[in-house]
Amino acid sequence: MSLPTDVVAVVGGSKAECAFLIQFSFLSATKRVWSGFGKLRTLDGNLWDGLGEMVGIDGLTGPLSGAAPAGRVTASGVSPALLPVALGETHEYKQRPVSIYFQAFADRIPVNNPCPLLLRIMTTIEVTRTGDTRSLSINHESPYIGRNNPANGWYSDRDQQTRHPGDRFCERTPFLFFKQERWPDY
Repeated sequence: MSLPTDVVAVVGGSKAECAFLIQFSFLSATKRVWSGFGKLRTLDGNLWDGLGEMVGIDGLTGPLSGAAPAGRVTASGVSPALLPVALGETHEYKQRPVSIYFQAFADRIPVNNPCPLLLRIMTTIEVTRTGDTRSLSINHESPYIGRNNPANGWYSDRDQQTRHPGDRFCERTPFLFFKQERWPDY
């Protein structure tokens, strides 16, 4: 992933103001939150609600290895509006996308549009309560995990032949890993 030049200038400076933005695509509605206080309107026109205190975002590893670790977004001081979704029916969040973005600021004004970091799939939601504070933990995993499919089952020739006999689309897939082509070649 490459960042726009104006975002690189902010992040590479001596004082970098930035925040994480998380978009939960529930079945009934899309909920956008960010790791700051109050409401935030980004340059793409979306309005993000402030969580205030974000306890942590785990599993922000990139797709550079063959592993796809599960992750967790934990927020403390969650508004009561999210509790019916968390405690309600599982079809409201199960296997629904959650997107994590990075937003840079210059003098508390957003610089460029939010930069996408990860697209994940929500698996479970856990609610804990300590005194008057509610914490919400949303477990997520990579969208490329197929629990019912064998490893490397999506783009293999054997899997393609099982799904579509006679199709030759994936027969050369193993030869394409780490292959470099010069284009145009004249």
